[in-house]
Amino acid sequence: MKFEVEIDDALIASLSPVIGKQLEADAGKRAQLAGFALQQMLGWMNGQVRHQSMTEQHTEWLTELLPVFYPGEAPSAEKIFNNFSVPYGRAAYISRVLLEKQQTEWRKKSKANLLAALKTKNAEAEKNNKGGDAFKYVPVSIDNVSYRELSVILEELYEVEAELPPPVNKSTSPGRRTLDVPSMLFPKLIAKLEN
Repeated sequence: MKFEVEIDDALIASLSPVIGKQLEADAGKRAQLAGFALQQMLGWMNGQVRHQSMTEQHTEWLTELLPVFYPGEAPSAEKIFNNFSVPYGRAAYISRVLLEKQQTEWRKKSKANLLAALKTKNAEAEKNNKGGDAFKYVPVSIDNVSYRELSVILEELYEVEAELPPPVNKSTSPGRRTLDVPSMLFPKLIAKLEN
């Protein structure tokens, strides 16, 4: 069954500029949003969609909407807060939940970014390892999403080899951080990422 609806321009203008401009410029995104909104409303009316909390509702909605408006980009508290009128604390929680979902495109991208960052510095780490200086730190700059993936991998490594030296946070900036990574961790991290 086909539904058609016209939305007041003032309502679109009240959205964040990033979302509003995308809707104005892209009929496909307008159709996706309209279909999503109608599906959610009909699901609520017929009892198929029942959320236990606003957080659960926002998480489900953002799971569908973020790929429409930010394809290929990782979710972040800032994006959710600034563009979807979600309170910052809830936005931070939702971004963490979305990032931790297994097998999402964001996790795949963050793993690829982490692998690329490690490979960029791998020659230096190999030199240290071959020269008997496996504890020597090598600075690596990664984005925050890749840092989350690094934390997951390190947790797995430490379950097997608790004596491994940890990386040290050197500096942070918006969206990025620089770590000093012990040279001996490079082959282990790269092997985990390539499997």
